[in-house]
Amino acid sequence: MPHTLQYRPVLIDALISNERINSYQSVFHPANDVELMGVYLWNAHVCGALYPLMGAVEITLRNAIDQALVAGLGRFWWAGGKLRYRSFASGVDAPRPVQAVRDNFAKATRNYAAEQRRRHGARGNVAPHHHGVIAKTEFSTWEFLLDAEFMGRGLIWPKHLSRVFRGPWPVHQAGAMQAHAHDLVATLRDVRNRLFHHEPAWKRYGVLTEADALQHLREKIGKAESLLALIHPESLRLLQANGLLRDAHRACTSAEIRRFQHLAQTHRIDSLDGLGGLVAQCAQENSVLAARLCQGEHRFLIYAS
Repeated sequence: MPHTLQYRPVLIDALISNERINSYQSVFHPANDVELMGVYLWNAHVCGALYPLMGAVEITLRNAIDQALVAGLGRFWWAGGKLRYRSFASGVDAPRPVQAVRDNFAKATRNYAAEQRRRHGARGNVAPHHHGVIAKTEFSTWEFLLDAEFMGRGLIWPKHLSRVFRGPWPVHQAGAMQAHAHDLVATLRDVRNRLFHHEPAWKRYGVLTEADALQHLREKIGKAESLLALIHPESLRLLQANGLLRDAHRACTSAEIRRFQHLAQTHRIDSLDGLGGLVAQCAQENSVLAARLCQGEHRFLIYAS
């Protein structure tokens, strides 16, 4: 039972640290350590629910840009000075976004070669492989590629913009669309980094209450949906059809916080009609309900899939 665990000094003080968990106390105001650890574990649950969305965003964006630029510039479109940029001047260092793209592809190429040597015993110089290098790129690569430095006559944007973003555009002008996509990617890359570094997914300047935290998370889910729909509506439909969007939205609710804090009601089931009613409630509310049979002590969860 949760009340028998050694929250202090073992779990919180030593294994998690008060520094990490203090922000949960100040925003969610748990009444005791059981509730404090509940909201901490709820955050881990949220990170797990958002992970497939962030993975889909990164992979879908990466492949959409790569396919468009391969068609226009060839398989190694990032090499040999093929990527022209707006502020180019002879003898002048490239601006940060351009240099970051170059550095990211150089790092991805090195990482690909290192993996070939480590996993496959390759020796000597390892020839770069298009898909192998692309798979090793960091998410920031695609944010930098959507920078305004690559926007202009004869540059990759706007020439290939409609090949990357094939869904309905929220704006008509290509420049505004490039800026909109860049902002979406920058926001989602920050979310992705928080998830992957085990930081509070809800944390941001201005988040002072539980309601703020939940609103912030719902906004980020909305941005992921918007970017996927911009790239291609079918990529969003894939997540919808398989329940991943539903799971993400359900995770970001007060009801789920209460469940992890062991404050949720346990529903007693004494008939099939009662069970059916709870199943219908779960489907209608996109919720998870705790239940147990009247003639038993084992608890279980009900949720719609």
